[in-house]
Amino acid sequence: MTYDLAIATPTGRKMISDLLAMHRPLRADVAVLRDALGELSLATVDPGRLDRVVKGLTVADLAWQLQYHCQYFCQGLELHHAVEDARMLPTMARRFPELREAVARLRTEHDEVNRLIREIARAAQAMSSDDRASVDSLRDMMAELASHLEKHLDFEEQSLFPYFARMETDWHYG
Repeated sequence: MTYDLAIATPTGRKMISDLLAMHRPLRADVAVLRDALGELSLATVDPGRLDRVVKGLTVADLAWQLQYHCQYFCQGLELHHAVEDARMLPTMARRFPELREAVARLRTEHDEVNRLIREIARAAQAMSSDDRASVDSLRDMMAELASHLEKHLDFEEQSLFPYFARMETDWHYG
């Protein structure tokens, strides 16, 4: 999503830029994890392909790397939503009562994303590169999360950025 920062207050520009700085890597990481799980899923059919995929990794094999990064990503996303739920959304609803419906939807979507990431974290922990079904299941969950997260981030940005743009005080300060 793009937003015309030229019409925003200086504070609004900073808040929009800060949130985009959080959203960009979330979008990129969920796509990388989804694609890597797709590679691993394909690789479990041909062990030689898996060897080519993981060649050069020094920490551990690809399955271990994916388990670790899935866990790390899930924890980071859950923390991001916890901050938004505790601070940003209440501030925005208080300052702009017309946002209450959007804030309620964002909270509901946070709950859904958090449910998905808890399932993904469990599936990542249980995944084995020797078990194609576990890899495929995790890949499918990550694809579902990617789709849901993309829609959620788009809605959040479309809903909040016009209000951020008008604000003279950052939401962090109430």
